Amino acid sequence: MAEFKYKAKDPRGKIKIGKVQASTAAQAKAQLTKMRLRPITVTAVKLDGPGEESGGFLSKIFFRDAKGNLQIQLGSGAPSDKELIVFTKQFSTMISSGVPLIQSLGVLAAQQQSVMFGRALDKIRFAVENGATLSESLEAFPLIFDNLYVAMVKAGEASGNLDEILMKLTTYIEKAAKIRSQVKSAMFYPVMIVTVAITVISVLLIFVVPTFAKQYQDAGKELPWLTQQIVDLSDFLVADWYLIFGSLATFVFLFKRYIRTEKGRKWLDDKLLNAPGFGVLFRKLAVGRFCNTMSTMLTSGVNLLEALNICAASSGNKIIEEFVTSARTGVEQGKKLSEPLAEGGLFPKMVISMIQIGEQTGAMDDMLLKVSAFYEEEVDLAVKTLLSMIEPVMIAVIGGIVGVIVIAMYLPVFDAASLVG
Repeated sequence: MAEFKYKAKDPRGKIKIGKVQASTAAQAKAQLTKMRLRPITVTAVKLDGPGEESGGFLSKIFFRDAKGNLQIQLGSGAPSDKELIVFTKQFSTMISSGVPLIQSLGVLAAQQQSVMFGRALDKIRFAVENGATLSESLEAFPLIFDNLYVAMVKAGEASGNLDEILMKLTTYIEKAAKIRSQVKSAMFYPVMIVTVAITVISVLLIFVVPTFAKQYQDAGKELPWLTQQIVDLSDFLVADWYLIFGSLATFVFLFKRYIRTEKGRKWLDDKLLNAPGFGVLFRKLAVGRFCNTMSTMLTSGVNLLEALNICAASSGNKIIEEFVTSARTGVEQGKKLSEPLAEGGLFPKMVISMIQIGEQTGAMDDMLLKVSAFYEEEVDLAVKTLLSMIEPVMIAVIGGIVGVIVIAMYLPVFDAASLVG
């Protein structure tokens, strides 16, 4: 028995949110229909199975595996990209070799290094044994198997080509992991440089400047304006550091709370898409991810409307999500996909043209795949270009700040030398 979270409309059109107990998602939807509710989304949030322990929060940390051994697991237990890729590839190989589904899940659960991932696979096997479909069972673990994964498995079950779909999923996850790696590369270098810069400047202001200031004070010299400003800043940092760090911590806390809201997330995503330098990268990432996801799902037999739904939900950007959702509405109203995508200026004309050709030839999945491959190279080039631009700018800025501090500290010496001369 599983617990499903639902969002539905009552006969008056009002949104209702709640939870129901059912064996499968289909049974949960049937229950909602009996309650005179029209389901919008039905998502499994808890799935009973082997290894369950009563005990609330502690049961998520301490539990017994299928052999009865006590296990400890901290964190969400979600597998890494590499683990998920290996699992999906092995699962596909076993299914294509004729190994029964339940046996495949049992073997794969037993060999996982992540005990929580193995535990999840055991529960999935248990649910399948009790009559649930594989896609319904996977749906109970959204932190491991996202909407796209579940939808593609569902399409594989319907078409009888589950092994081929799983191989397509392997390719998709590998590409998605590569894109995430590129983003991390683009962000890591500037963050590292800024961290080093803040450390160097803080050391100068906290330890070096006070030494010079004391010498000048003992000599009874009147300090030049620039030197006095740097000394005042140093004194403030040394005496009131807790105010600085307190204000910074408060700002970070409030900022994080704000961007968790609908309005805040939309504001941040809009700024990212239009940020100088980085905006181009994020737009290319968004377009590449959209084309890759759409191509994979259409090739796997997922219908266009459902594919657009999942593309919107997995976009990772609120602006893109709203744009794709709007495009889906246009398709529902009878428009071709290229028409609503051409509006708003988010998608380049080249992408729109390729989609139009795909619509005319009936090979939109192939066209999207070609665009996706093109944008993989574009993202790689954009990351390298961005890093080559950031490096000299950051070095110049850091060098300028350090130079100002050093010059400010030696100005009284220069003034004294000019008076002697």
